Amino acid sequence: MPKETFFRLRDEKQDSIMRSAINEFAEHGFERAKICDIAKNANVATGSIYQYFADKEELFMYCAQWAFDCFMKKIDFRPDITNMDIFEYYDERLANPNILNEEREVVRFMQELMRHPDMMRPSIHEIYKKSEEQILRLIDNTKNKGLIRTDISSEILLEYFVAVTERFKLYWMTKYEDLTQMPPDEMREKVNIMLELLKHGLKGDQANV
Repeated sequence: MPKETFFRLRDEKQDSIMRSAINEFAEHGFERAKICDIAKNANVATGSIYQYFADKEELFMYCAQWAFDCFMKKIDFRPDITNMDIFEYYDERLANPNILNEEREVVRFMQELMRHPDMMRPSIHEIYKKSEEQILRLIDNTKNKGLIRTDISSEILLEYFVAVTERFKLYWMTKYEDLTQMPPDEMREKVNIMLELLKHGLKGDQANV
């Protein structure tokens, strides 16, 4: 986590530093990213970065939380989220080209993050805690609409949905060096397939009973 001095900055300055860091990590990777360039692009002194973060690794790990929160604000804090079912949520969140276009560098950073799972681990608990609380509410919405089984606990369904969607996201992030270049039509097609599997399972019309 950043030092207290970071949180004393104005929101605009915090945002500037984080976006500069994310852009640098996305462009050059963790190993080649330079603190001096992050500071320069954020219009702060290099020494100031070390007043806010202990080192480059701590800055990188906090970028993970910040990037996740950025996506949360795009969809999860919308007023209509409380009425969505889990399928509407994933359809909106995973196949929305506007998010890729508006937050291209954040998406590219998330891909870089996947290449450093060991560094990501300290931040993962807080990240997934926020996400899982939201998904549990959406699962309950979906149960209330009669769209999924009510005889299975929401906690078990959470594990199922997270396992499937995270694997799909990993597939996309490893297939495309730059996910922002993924054709929107292909993204829509892949999300539709995933949602079909989540809704109806693997049994097809020709499956043996």
